[in-house]
Amino acid sequence: MTTYFKNVKNLEDLKNQFKALARKNHPDAGGDPEVMKAINGEYDALFPIWKHKYNTTASEPTKETADSTRSEFYTDFGWKGSRHDWSRSTKEVAALIRAYVKEVYPTYKFSVRFSSASMCSEIHVELKESPHGLFKGIEDLSKEDISNIHRKLRVNNLFNKDSWFDHELKAAILEAWEISDFYKVYNDQTAAVIEDVNREVNSYNFEDCDAQIDYFHVDFYYFGCKVSNDFKIVTKTARIKKKESKLSKASKTPEPAETQVLEQKGGYTYKITKGEDSRDGSGLWLVRITETLDRAAYLEESKAMNDRGGYYSKFRKAFIFRTDPTETLQTA
Repeated sequence: MTTYFKNVKNLEDLKNQFKALARKNHPDAGGDPEVMKAINGEYDALFPIWKHKYNTTASEPTKETADSTRSEFYTDFGWKGSRHDWSRSTKEVAALIRAYVKEVYPTYKFSVRFSSASMCSEIHVELKESPHGLFKGIEDLSKEDISNIHRKLRVNNLFNKDSWFDHELKAAILEAWEISDFYKVYNDQTAAVIEDVNREVNSYNFEDCDAQIDYFHVDFYYFGCKVSNDFKIVTKTARIKKKESKLSKASKTPEPAETQVLEQKGGYTYKITKGEDSRDGSGLWLVRITETLDRAAYLEESKAMNDRGGYYSKFRKAFIFRTDPTETLQTA
């Protein structure tokens, strides 16, 4: 029983359904990350089944996997970020990323650099300081974490027992941690930050590559946010900018001048605030629902907001629209 894939007819149909689902639900397109994870999970489970059926009758069996096919689905030509613009230089992208991490993660410190050569350019992002540690402790590891570490230990001949007690495997893990961070697992806070930074960078990129025919076409190369070799844990308090006189006066009023509350009979209450995109100064509108929603209601409303032209931002904790959504929401 699957939630997202309906009446799959063959391998090609499975891939086409995933393509449509990915375009609609990928976080870079404003979709819910949890929904996209669930779609990926179903796709990973269904792909080998339909691949096997295809290969039993095909004259040329396919060797592709779910992972090898995944990235080609986000556009017709590969990956194209929602903010990609060929007229924007890599230097400008680096500046936008630098501004983003400073605003969103004021208690962290990142290094954002770019490099250019005659045929390519790269963006490098490193996490240099964090207000907390990077990795999970031994007691914080999930069963999946332990299984993944165990697999790494076996591959590197650090734990080859066919049967063992839990304390023996844990002891081997602790010994491996002394050797290399390769065997460690990011804690939830660090994993979420790195995932979000990678999403932000990739939203500016274009990638259409096929390594099998030595075809590489990208706007810039990016190999993910790395942890700096001189990483430090530095406890910080987010600084408040020195424009507080105006802000403090404004805070005395119950609602900002550009905020309105839209009450729907028999529906939700929307709080609509006019704002500004910190990356480029363009206008945007933030829509918050005053009622508390359960997961099912949130997913339904998130889909409705997407259909109306908005997308959810977990950092602003609101649905973001690029044009005034008041009239649309009034008739919702």
